[in-house]
Amino acid sequence: MKLAWLHVLDVLSRSRSLSEAAQKLHKTQPALTMTVKKIEEEVGFAVVDREGYRFSLTPQGQAYCRKAQNVLQEIDGLKEFSSELANGNEPVFRLSYEQVCVSEDVTLVLKDCCQEYEHTEFLIDSGRRFSSLDQVNKGEADLGIGPWFDIFHTTGDLESLPLGDIQVGLVASPSLIANNKLSFKTLRQHPCISMHESELRFDEDSMSFMSNISRIKVDDYFVLRSLLLNGTGWALLCLELCQAEIESGQLQVLELTDREDRFHAQIRAFRRHSKHHGPVARSLWQKLEALTHG
Repeated sequence: MKLAWLHVLDVLSRSRSLSEAAQKLHKTQPALTMTVKKIEEEVGFAVVDREGYRFSLTPQGQAYCRKAQNVLQEIDGLKEFSSELANGNEPVFRLSYEQVCVSEDVTLVLKDCCQEYEHTEFLIDSGRRFSSLDQVNKGEADLGIGPWFDIFHTTGDLESLPLGDIQVGLVASPSLIANNKLSFKTLRQHPCISMHESELRFDEDSMSFMSNISRIKVDDYFVLRSLLLNGTGWALLCLELCQAEIESGQLQVLELTDREDRFHAQIRAFRRHSKHHGPVARSLWQKLEALTHG
């Protein structure tokens, strides 16, 4: 099937007569009639109903013309995609967006960017803790969104944008720990549920607060949440992430009597410094900048 014939079928489906279709196609009516016959020989059935008084397509012709229109739309999309690639648009944009940092404002920014660059495939990885920083530094992600500490600047040549703050605290089910005020020694009698640590040398294994504690490691927040709710262990967790469960009494915030139990962290978007970022990367960064200044 020739591409030109698909255009003929498209015009035929939107015309009231062969003469009108011929005019739209800048053909004579005999030339169009000859083309229609060639199409019918190719497909093996009548496209135009020649028995009726008025011009019409056969049921098979109507169905085939609709399919031809779908193919033409795909071809138009392919042309647009090739134009975007020629202009430097990224065919794939890789984002590492940690679960503890998910916010409605940022997801709306991502939605706008996805709609603006509909032919770019967005690959979003929620990964393990601090995976966003690790992936950005290794070139496995174009942009990271995750908890940020000043020491992160030492891991690579990065630029970053502040997107907000999170409060981290100790959380457990009342079925595991009845009294929410306890000593660190008592807390250590119960296992800690945590996300798998990253490969960064300053991650959990080197934090004195978490040393010598029995741990259950998971790689998905929903598994962690389920284990918390059934009283398997406690967790050091972003409090906003489980606010509904805290308010309903399913979980409680623990208070240590002999050491600090609340921590604050900043949420940042970050990427490697580069002389050139593609249109998608530039657009997303500008939208995030507007969010921080808003």
